[in-house]
Amino acid sequence: MKRDEANILKYFNNLLLHLNPHKPWLEKAASILRHALSPIPTEPNELDWKSGLSPQKQRLTEHLSAFANHPAGGFLVFGTDSSTATILGVSPNQASDITGRLANLGRDALEPPVTIDHAVMDWDGASLLFVHIPEQPVKPVHLRGKDLQHAWIRSGGTTRKASHQDIGALMLNSRTPRWENLRACTRLSLDEAVERLDAVAIAKLLQRPLPEGGALAAWMAEENLLELDGDGAYVTNFGAIAAARDLRQFEPLDRKGVRLIRYRGLNKVETIEEQLGRKGYALGLGGLVRQLKTDPSP
Repeated sequence: MKRDEANILKYFNNLLLHLNPHKPWLEKAASILRHALSPIPTEPNELDWKSGLSPQKQRLTEHLSAFANHPAGGFLVFGTDSSTATILGVSPNQASDITGRLANLGRDALEPPVTIDHAVMDWDGASLLFVHIPEQPVKPVHLRGKDLQHAWIRSGGTTRKASHQDIGALMLNSRTPRWENLRACTRLSLDEAVERLDAVAIAKLLQRPLPEGGALAAWMAEENLLELDGDGAYVTNFGAIAAARDLRQFEPLDRKGVRLIRYRGLNKVETIEEQLGRKGYALGLGGLVRQLKTDPSP
């Protein structure tokens, strides 16, 4: 019997990966939901299920704050009755409305802003909407325009306001964002964000096969080239400075290209030639080295 259960679990997990290879978090979320629904429905700290979108904007923001402050983040699942745990499903229009409103709340109602991801998956013949809220490096995540006391956490399967002790613990587990992780541009469509970077060249330099289709953006996010945001993305400073096809597309970095300057003689009195590189450093380095080897000395 145990072997049969293990085989069923293995099949279930493989099916999830096949349907959503570019959403590695979905396997974890589905596994948590499956265990939470049976044998006795119990909502864990990592997941909260709902039948639909609550009209209470404040409460939705509190849930986002709580999961963003939770270790490893958490998940909201829409399409399950909150009192009976009965699978109801959501329509495509409902899923679109829910993800749009939550994405706006994450960006506009919280400090620091929270970026979410989502996926729709078939569950016993019904469509469930899974929303992933990743843990934020800078904590506590709190209501924008309020002090740090307006932060929420998950405890006992519920969302509650953080105490003074909770806030202190969150601050101890917070870290200052690194420059390379910051955003180099405004939010772009997923296709535009991918197009601005030369993923083929980066994969070649890393000696790794380049993923295809929807998995490409996820791979670029894993390499810290992109920060995914639903159906859009931000290019990170690291992604732009390393792999940009043209740094002029990233205003904060358009003057940080590599400069090649040739001087006459052994000092910097007279400049013969100056060239400003437009590509990211990883892309332009080979061409720079070749030019240094081929250019004659003045």
